[in-house]
Amino acid sequence: MLLEDVMGRQRYPVSCPVCGHLFTASVVRLGVTVGREPDLCPRFRGRAADGARRMRSEITVCPECLFAARESFRDISLLPTTRHDIEERIAADGLLKVFRTSDPSWLPFHAAEVSGKGRNLPARELGELCLRGSWVCRKENEKPFESAFQTRAIRHFIRALDEDDLSGRNVSVTTYLIGELSRRLGQHREAVNWYVNAGKALEESRPEGSTWLGRMIEEQKRLAEKEADAA
Repeated sequence: MLLEDVMGRQRYPVSCPVCGHLFTASVVRLGVTVGREPDLCPRFRGRAADGARRMRSEITVCPECLFAARESFRDISLLPTTRHDIEERIAADGLLKVFRTSDPSWLPFHAAEVSGKGRNLPARELGELCLRGSWVCRKENEKPFESAFQTRAIRHFIRALDEDDLSGRNVSVTTYLIGELSRRLGQHREAVNWYVNAGKALEESRPEGSTWLGRMIEEQKRLAEKEADAA
C-alpha cells in the first residue's frame, strides 16, 4: 500500500532480497521536466537540489546491508550464491564504507552499480546507473564524482556494444552517450570518433522518432571538433 506524506513522497513497505530486512522505502514523484541536457540529463523546474532528490528516489537502498536497485525489490529474486556475492562486493567497497554515514545523493547509484555487478546485470544497465549517478553529482556540484561516474559509464557502455544484445536505437544512443561523456571529460578527439560512429549506427538502423538524436549527434560533434581545435 502506497502512502504519501506532506513532502509528496510515496512510502511503501519492502523486504530486502539480500538480508531480509523489513523497512519503509519512499519515492518522490519526478514531476514535469523542461527539456534535457546533451547527455540526456532531465531538467526540472525549481532548484537543482530538488532535481537530484527526485532522481535519487529512483533507487531503493536497504538501510541495513546497502543492497540497492533501480527496480522494485518485490520483483527481485536472488539465489543464495548471488546474495553471498553481493554481500561480499558491498563489504569490500571502499566508497560505501567511507560515505555510508554521510549518505551523499550519488551514493545510491554507486550502491546499485556494486549490487548490479553481483547480480550480473547487463553492461548497458550498469552504464545507465553510472550515467544517472553523474547527473545527480552535477546537480549537487560534485565535479570529481561526476567525472568518476562518467568514466565508469563509458566503460560499461563500450562493453555493452561488444557483449549486450543491443539493436535499433539502443546502439546509436549508447554510442552517442560514449561520445558525449568523452567530450565532457575533455577527450575531444575520441568524442568526435564516437559521434561519427553514432551517426553511422543511426543511419543503418533508421529507427522511428530519432530525428532529435541525429540533430544532437551533429551538434555535439561540431562542438567537440571546435573544442579539440581550441585545446
